[in-house]
Amino acid sequence: MSSVLTLWRAQFVSTHGALREDSRARMTWAIGLVVDIAAGFWTFNELSGNLAQWYAAGQLALATHLWLLCLWAWAGISFFAVIAVVSQGFGNDQAVMLMSLPLSPSARLRALYGLVMFTGVGNWIVLANIVTVVALGTKLGWQALLWLLLLDLGVAATVCISMIATLLVIRFVLQHLKRAFTGLAIASASVVTVFLLLHASKYTLHVTFPVQLMLILTSMFCALLLLLILGPLATATGTLYQNAFYTMEGRSARRTALMLPGMRLFSVWLSRYRTLTGALLYKGLLNQSRSVFTWGRAAILALCVALFPLFQKVMIAYGFSPLAQVTVYASIVAILAVVEYAAYAISSEGARMSYYLLAPFNMAAFLRARLVSFLLPVLSIGLAVCLVLSWWQRLSLYEAGLAALLMALLLIGYTLFIVWGSAFDLDINQVAEGAMQTLMLEELPVTPRRLQLLGLSILLLAGMVLLIMKLPVLLAIFVLVLLDGVVCIGLGRFGLVHLKKLV
Repeated sequence: MSSVLTLWRAQFVSTHGALREDSRARMTWAIGLVVDIAAGFWTFNELSGNLAQWYAAGQLALATHLWLLCLWAWAGISFFAVIAVVSQGFGNDQAVMLMSLPLSPSARLRALYGLVMFTGVGNWIVLANIVTVVALGTKLGWQALLWLLLLDLGVAATVCISMIATLLVIRFVLQHLKRAFTGLAIASASVVTVFLLLHASKYTLHVTFPVQLMLILTSMFCALLLLLILGPLATATGTLYQNAFYTMEGRSARRTALMLPGMRLFSVWLSRYRTLTGALLYKGLLNQSRSVFTWGRAAILALCVALFPLFQKVMIAYGFSPLAQVTVYASIVAILAVVEYAAYAISSEGARMSYYLLAPFNMAAFLRARLVSFLLPVLSIGLAVCLVLSWWQRLSLYEAGLAALLMALLLIGYTLFIVWGSAFDLDINQVAEGAMQTLMLEELPVTPRRLQLLGLSILLLAGMVLLIMKLPVLLAIFVLVLLDGVVCIGLGRFGLVHLKKLV
């Protein structure tokens, strides 16, 4: 255990030293703090406003909503835990050093768990605790401590489960992606069939426990699960981590082309245009056609369109007009198609960027071409979804046109910000060696600056949505045009200056 504590202490000292000496680390920390404060303030306001209603509805309604709140918190932290496991445990110098040290498998697992908790989800745990204590403490008194205990123990167990799930996927699923997708489709169809049968038979299961007893039992279960994984099962799980690491280091970079309908036709058409924009569009289509995640994105888009009636009820509750519903939902669906790789649109080039810097065209042309290669698919998806939702909402032709215009302005501003903002995380000395480093550099937003860029882009998106909700349509269009212009001029100039410094 002393070796694990030494590794944790070294990580803390390294982080503290980076904050003292590295201006980029301080800037990243400051951006993260702004995002955390904004998220905490919004969560506190929402929770405080709803808590009084839940409390007035009775103990059962209060407990139900607080359970849902804990589940949402655990789900969000598990998402960041998966990203932290990939970034901290694979494909970087720290992971190679951790694997090369003379440590037992259990020590490696505990060290990785501490790194994930400290660097991956530590800020979100602190934020969740502060919001829970302040919001629940003023209303529930000492009872809030039970919910806080449940939240923290659940987070600790959730991070462990997320680690194991990520390791299992890397070790077994990535080697057999086609079989995995087939099994996932069969499992999803089975779950939907069982749910429909239960719903048709009107079967309900009623199991009631006192609220305090349920909290204590669940907290004890999470604590026992955590002790079991980090104790007796640590050796087996550490061996799984070791095998997953070796699997990714020795995995072939060969990809199976899973061409979507129309991809080959577009690729042939774009290959005729010997321009920088055409080359980047061709490269993007070729990469997406070779990625199995493209099929997942296509399925998610179709699912989001089908779930519009469900989210429509939520938007109506928050005061969205039919025009705003179509605009905002179509924009979010289009953003979901590119959000996970738009944050590294430029920084993923790495060492390849040196060729662009030496090519016979200026950097402004490269920035414009990179932006167009993302804007075209985003606007195409957004327009298609907007037309479907406008027909669904029975909007008039004039209202549908306004919705499409608002959606285009929102998507242009967001894409401008996240694509050109990714230039500030560019490192032309970074070379992808092996499948895991390629995955982290080109397909996952796992670096601190990329995650902070995602957070800032979400704040920008929330601000533009708020403008659409609160302002008249024509005034909202005018303000969005001004905002897009400010983002375009500001990030265009600063991004160009930053790229020129790399020459």
